[in-house]
Amino acid sequence: MGWLASRKDEAWRNWRVIPLRMAPVEVQVIGSGTLDVLRVRNVSTTGLGLYVPHGFVGFDLAKQVKLVVTLPGKKPFLTSGVNKHVTESEDEAHHFGLEFMGLEDSHRRALEEYVRSRMG
Repeated sequence: MGWLASRKDEAWRNWRVIPLRMAPVEVQVIGSGTLDVLRVRNVSTTGLGLYVPHGFVGFDLAKQVKLVVTLPGKKPFLTSGVNKHVTESEDEAHHFGLEFMGLEDSHRRALEEYVRSRMG
C-alpha cells in the first residue's frame, strides 16, 4: 500500500460525526467538585464537541477532566480529556471541544466503530 492510499485510509479517523437524536452519545464530565451530564454535538476518535448551557462558569478549563462516555448500545467507559476550544453562540449553548487524553485501545476501537457506523 502506498503513502497516499494509507493517508486516505486513515483520514476518516479525524472526521467528526453527529450522533442521532434517537441514539445520543452521553458524556458525564467529572471535574473538581462538579458532575455534568452533557449533550454531545459531535464525536471523533480523538475527541468530542459538547453543548454546555452554563459555559462551565467557575470551572478551570485548563485542567484535565474525567469523562464517562456512553456510546449507543455500549457500556460506558472512563477516560480523560482536556478543553481545546470554546465557541460561543447567541442561538445555542456554548460549544466546547474536548480532546481525549490517555484513551485505552479498546475505547479507541469502540469510537472508531461508532464513527465508521455513522459515516454510512
